[in-house]
Amino acid sequence: APLTLFSVCVGPFQVASSLVRKFEHFSPAVLCALGQTAVGLSTSNIENGISDKDLKASIPALGKVRGWNTEQSSTIINKLLSSGYQILDGQSLAKLGSLVTGLNSSTLQSLSPKVILEAIKLPEFVQ
Repeated sequence: APLTLFSVCVGPFQVASSLVRKFEHFSPAVLCALGQTAVGLSTSNIENGISDKDLKASIPALGKVRGWNTEQSSTIINKLLSSGYQILDGQSLAKLGSLVTGLNSSTLQSLSPKVILEAIKLPEFVQ
């Protein structure tokens, strides 16, 4: 399995990055199919290769990806919020999954305590 040997030598992030470079546009279907490999998306891929509509539709898949760095998760969250995504309840916060790390402190502080309390009762958020 050359891919296994390759991933041991260069690390999983480098493999993911090389795989996502094959795409110019990232539809929800592509992002879902990439799964954990989506962690290889560059900020340029996120900003230029994913439309606002496709990004919103891909939240469930992207929120399951583990290992986003701060720049990636912040870029995704900022793009979502600037395109009209609203965190109105615990469900909309929990839906972000692993992307929640991209929320800046002022956005977190602007959320009502009710939203946070609702979210921490949801198993998918706690994970």
